Amino acid sequence: MPTARSTRPAILDDAPASAGAAALALAAKLDGLPRPRERSFVRAEVHVEDVDFLRWLRGAPAGTRRYFRDRQGKIELAGLGVAARDEPGLHAEWAQLPVRGRVGTASAWFLALPFDRERPRDAAWRGFGELPCVLPTVELRRAGEHATLAVNVTASTDRGRVRDLLTRLASPSGTCAVEPALVRQDDPCDEAGWMHSVDAALARIRGGSMRKVVLARRRRYRASSALDPVAVLSRLAARESRGFRFLVEVAVGRAFVGVTPERLVSRTGASARSEAVAGTRPRGVDAVADRLLGESLLASAKDRTEHELVVERVRDALASHAESVRTDPDPRLLRLAYVQHLLTRVHADLREGTGDVDLVDALHPTPAVAGAPVTRAIDALRELETFDRGLYAGPLGVMSADGAEVAVAIRSALVEGDRLTAFAGAGIVEGSDPAEEWRETGHKLLAFERLAS
Repeated sequence: MPTARSTRPAILDDAPASAGAAALALAAKLDGLPRPRERSFVRAEVHVEDVDFLRWLRGAPAGTRRYFRDRQGKIELAGLGVAARDEPGLHAEWAQLPVRGRVGTASAWFLALPFDRERPRDAAWRGFGELPCVLPTVELRRAGEHATLAVNVTASTDRGRVRDLLTRLASPSGTCAVEPALVRQDDPCDEAGWMHSVDAALARIRGGSMRKVVLARRRRYRASSALDPVAVLSRLAARESRGFRFLVEVAVGRAFVGVTPERLVSRTGASARSEAVAGTRPRGVDAVADRLLGESLLASAKDRTEHELVVERVRDALASHAESVRTDPDPRLLRLAYVQHLLTRVHADLREGTGDVDLVDALHPTPAVAGAPVTRAIDALRELETFDRGLYAGPLGVMSADGAEVAVAIRSALVEGDRLTAFAGAGIVEGSDPAEEWRETGHKLLAFERLAS
C-alpha cells in the first residue's frame, strides 16, 4: 500500500449528512477537484449519518459492486465502479494526492485473488481474475462510529459519468421485498466420486508425499428468477452473524459472495494478526449436545494434528516478516451458526518495510484450505479436483495505508444470473473417514441449504 507517497484527502463537510445528500455534495464538487497525474488520484469525502450498507448497495447500480465487513462490524466498506485497478503490490505505486491539505481518510483498495493463480480459469470465473486489486470510484466506509462517503478520481476518470452515478445514488432505486425461491439442482461430484477422491488423497498421504490435503466440492442451486447478489449476501449474513462478509461483482448478475469464519491477516500499523482455523464439528441440537460436540473436537487427536499443521505454517509465515511472534497456548472453539471449529490466534510485530502484499504472499494458501506441505498439496489438488476454485478459498479483503483486513474466502458461492454454485471443503489427513468428510462438507453447506428451504 502507499505509505511514504500517500497523503490525506480533503473533507468537504464536517457535519454528517444523509447518504443521498452526501452523494449530491460530492457531485457538486467534482469539477473543482484537481486533475491528477498518471498513476495518482485525488479523493474527496463527506461525513455521513448512520446507513444500512447492504441496503445502500442494493439500491445502487449493479455491475461493479463490492463489499467487505469484518466479524464485529468495526470496519465496513462498500464500493462502486473502478477508478483504478492493478496487480497486488503494483497498486502501492499509485499516489494519493492532497486536495486542500485537510486530514481525512486514506483510500482503500479491494483485494480479491484466486486460490490458485497458476491454474487456468474456468469459463465460470471469467472476469474475476482481471480485477485483483481495485480502487472503487465511490466508497462508503464505516470505521467504528465514523462513516464517510467518498469519491476517487484519476486522470482517466470520466467525471460526467461519475456525476451521473452520484446523482443516481441520491435517489436509489427501489428493491423487491420478495426474493426468488432457490432450489437445489445437483452436486457435480456425487458421494461416490467424493469417496474416490478422498481415497486417492489418503493413498498419497500414506505414501509420504503429503501430511494433509484439503478437498473441495460444489453444490448447485437454481432460482425462480435472477438473483441479486447483495440480497443473497444479506440473507447469508442474517443467518451467520460471526463472520467476514464479502461481495465481488464483475458484471450484472455475476458475483462471488460469502460469510467466512477465517481471517488470513489483519494489520494495524506495525502489528499483524492471523489465525489457524481447522478442525470441525457440527453444532448440537441443544446446549448439552453442542457442548459435547465441542469437547469431542478439543479432545480429538486427529483434529488437533490437522489444526497444528495450520498453526505451524501461519507462525512460520509471519515469522519471516516479524521481529517477534506470539501464539495462543491452546486452541479455542469458534462457534458459528452451523459448525464449530478449533481456532488459534497468532500475533506478530512486523519488521519495518513489510507490506500487506508481503503478508498475503507469505500466508496464502494456509494448510487450512490447501494442505501440507502446501506446495505438494497444491500439485495434488490440480489432479484430484476437476474444477477451478476461482476465488473460493483465496485471499479477499481491503487494504489502505492505515491498515488491512484480509479474509480467506470460504463458505462462499458464485452467483450467475439465476444460478448459484456453493463451495465447501474438508481437510484430509491420516485417519480421515471419507463418509465423515462428506458429512462435514454437508454441514458447511447448510447456510445455502437454508436459503433453499
